[in-house]
Amino acid sequence: MKVLVRRAGRRDLDGIHARWLRLREAEAKADARFAPSKNADPIARDHRELILADPRTAFFVAEERGELAGFLHAQIDQNDPSYELERYGRLVDVYVDETRRRQGVGTALLRCCVEWFASLGVREYRVRTPIAHPDARTFFERAGATVVSTTLTARVE
Repeated sequence: MKVLVRRAGRRDLDGIHARWLRLREAEAKADARFAPSKNADPIARDHRELILADPRTAFFVAEERGELAGFLHAQIDQNDPSYELERYGRLVDVYVDETRRRQGVGTALLRCCVEWFASLGVREYRVRTPIAHPDARTFFERAGATVVSTTLTARVE
């Protein structure tokens, strides 16, 4: 079955939110440092309402027969002014339902997002993937992404 990818609207926010919660649960299960706060649910829901209208932000949804199969949240960020590249695209969140993975859903979402970036003159996108989710890194590397930096973290006692 062919999946349809489109820009999300207000009617998609509940479906996006449900999948966002699944994404956060999976990240927290893999690494407790990614655990959402106790107020994450209402904060994220309210924030999504606000940023949906921001022209620097886009949500894309993949659907099949009217059912959501996944979503991608992207935005355009200003780079540090000391760099030649003034702005870049950033993939904030990407989630594909477990039953729909490895069926081209993520690729279709990414393709639509990259087209959006290109239409706005954005020449590069960035994405961070948790080390505990090597499949995510593999997916983006297969799509042409390369590692340019590593984020390290340390506890402060």
